[in-house]
Amino acid sequence: MASDPQPEPRNSLSQAERTALSDRRMLEAAVELIVERGIEKATLKDIGERAGYSRGLATYRFGSKAGLFRAVIRAVAQRWLGELTRSVGQRTGIEALCTCIDSWHRFAMESPSHIRALHILFYQCIGPDTGFKERVAEVLRKQRDDVESWVRVGIARGEIDPALDPARQAELFCAFIYGSTYQWLVEPGAIDFHGIAEDFKRALRASLAAPASRKVS
Repeated sequence: MASDPQPEPRNSLSQAERTALSDRRMLEAAVELIVERGIEKATLKDIGERAGYSRGLATYRFGSKAGLFRAVIRAVAQRWLGELTRSVGQRTGIEALCTCIDSWHRFAMESPSHIRALHILFYQCIGPDTGFKERVAEVLRKQRDDVESWVRVGIARGEIDPALDPARQAELFCAFIYGSTYQWLVEPGAIDFHGIAEDFKRALRASLAAPASRKVS
């Protein structure tokens, strides 16, 4: 059960700050309810009340459940991408890819509810008329674009095999990230999430390295 929301320090916050704070609280409440009940039973009324506000505030602020879910996807993705940007820093090529895997694993361990809510929305979006499919596609495109950029720079620097297609490598990389996470979320006791991440990093170093840098057995 979520803890009672802390009262807002109204006297010290501007209207814009109060609005941002209420949005953050409602988005966190939405994550909790999506995980607890699924998207069908996570109502705008309950989300507003869980966050400590009136029944109608979530509807007023986000317009519809689809609007709220779009906001949740963006908020969780921005949180993850912020962590990724800090972790990767100036790294490119294989080191950026391996750091990305480490960062994703850490984010999943530290924010499991956010990861679960994100994947619920990811997989629900492929149904008819969900209203947030394009937001999911936007997040996935951004991730692929980042990976493709790291691979291209790695090729330019002679670290990655130039015969490889950066776009295809980005597709494969993201398939691993989201596919392995999905399996772990479904059956956490049976999936060695950390172990397969370590194995994938070793596979990346072996398969992506430029021919001149590979060890001769």
